[in-house]
Amino acid sequence: MKPLNLLFAEVIAFLKSVDKKVWVAGVLCTIGFFLVVVFLVIPAWIERPMLRRDIQSMETQIRQVNDLNKKRPEWEENQKVFGSLIESTRARVFTDEEMDMLLGSTSKMASESRVEVLASKPLTEKVAFAAPYHLIYQPRGYEFTVQGGYHDLGNLMSRIESHGKLLRIQSLEIVPDKKTPERHIAELKLWAILKAPPQVVLLTKAKKVANVGKVAHVKK
Repeated sequence: MKPLNLLFAEVIAFLKSVDKKVWVAGVLCTIGFFLVVVFLVIPAWIERPMLRRDIQSMETQIRQVNDLNKKRPEWEENQKVFGSLIESTRARVFTDEEMDMLLGSTSKMASESRVEVLASKPLTEKVAFAAPYHLIYQPRGYEFTVQGGYHDLGNLMSRIESHGKLLRIQSLEIVPDKKTPERHIAELKLWAILKAPPQVVLLTKAKKVANVGKVAHVKK
């Protein structure tokens, strides 16, 4: 095997012996090959497929937009319907002031139905909505003991169920009065949906953030 310096010297000698015309031809061939690659090979094998793919993607997006535009009137109509329904439901949620008057309004409905309210008290059981609605709404329950005729009690139940606010009957137990069989004693449980006060929302969010911080600290 020849030494490296000897091999290098032979290569230099060979290059010096090459005619200038050969060098010029080689350079021209190299330039020509470069131009062919740049202007023919790359556009034909790389740029054109990429451009074709971009065009196909754009055509697909245009078709999707056209399909969505066809459904847009239906979506807008549904948005109006559901938006109106949501707003009307929100308007039926009790405020703090309305909750303070709930006992009075229930007594008024009972009086108009010829039913006597014997006792009333808040329910001790706690109920919460699923997240995230527990941050917005709070159910509050009351228990009433009323007395009246069977049809009068039915009239009272109808008034409660058709109340303008979100007031619903959870349970109803009717027991005939032994002294006055024509009048019945009923145990009535009502639930009202109340908008959560801002301080409750902030307190709940603060507890949630604190719990997340504790979990992150434990993981560390």
